[in-house]
Amino acid sequence: MAISIRKREYDHHTEQVHAAGGERIRDLILGLNDGLVASLAVTSGVSGAFTASRVVIMAGLSEMLGGAVSMGLAAFISARSQIEFYHSEIEREHLEMRKWPDRERDEIRAIYRAKGFTGKLLDDIVAHITSDPKRWSDVMMREELGFSGEFDSPLRSGTSVGLSYLCGAAVPVLPYLFVTPAHGIVYSAAATLMALFIVGAGKTIITTRSWWRSGLESALTGAAAAAATFAAGSLFSRL
Repeated sequence: MAISIRKREYDHHTEQVHAAGGERIRDLILGLNDGLVASLAVTSGVSGAFTASRVVIMAGLSEMLGGAVSMGLAAFISARSQIEFYHSEIEREHLEMRKWPDRERDEIRAIYRAKGFTGKLLDDIVAHITSDPKRWSDVMMREELGFSGEFDSPLRSGTSVGLSYLCGAAVPVLPYLFVTPAHGIVYSAAATLMALFIVGAGKTIITTRSWWRSGLESALTGAAAAAATFAAGSLFSRL
């Protein structure tokens, strides 16, 4: 019985730590969170300065589209740059293996000696790894530089971030389609802060933090941004 309980706890733990699709969840949460906060800040600031709904809606739509494109391209470039850097480092490792094989072999030996291997076993490990150039470079990339060799697709990452940003940024804008800015800001803030709390709580899928604390922090971040821009907009309207 005790073994069964421990197994269930282990399975639950590993599922939390190695949540399936962790990279996709990360991109989704990143886009949603940034879209919600940025759009709420823009619409709150504009509604504090202007009373015309179409002005607030136009500002919100501009922020939605511009932010989605910007965030999507940034995620695409970041993912592609990581892959390009990885390949450049592989080429560098191959060059060093050809020019200074003894030094690179000594680095492999030092890595596995630090792991506790000694004597003939250490010699066999070094010989096995360095007998295959691909295996050798893979081990150097993983052990020396910390690369796993597994990367997100740049297109998938950029699309995920961009679309999730667009969805998040739409939430603060929607209330202004139906009510005046004076009332819209109340509904917009309420809907956005609720969405931010949900997104913040959802982050605990990959962070394993307290869900209510994470949700509250996200909501407070949005509230602070909205309060600051609304105050700035109100001050601007009096100038």
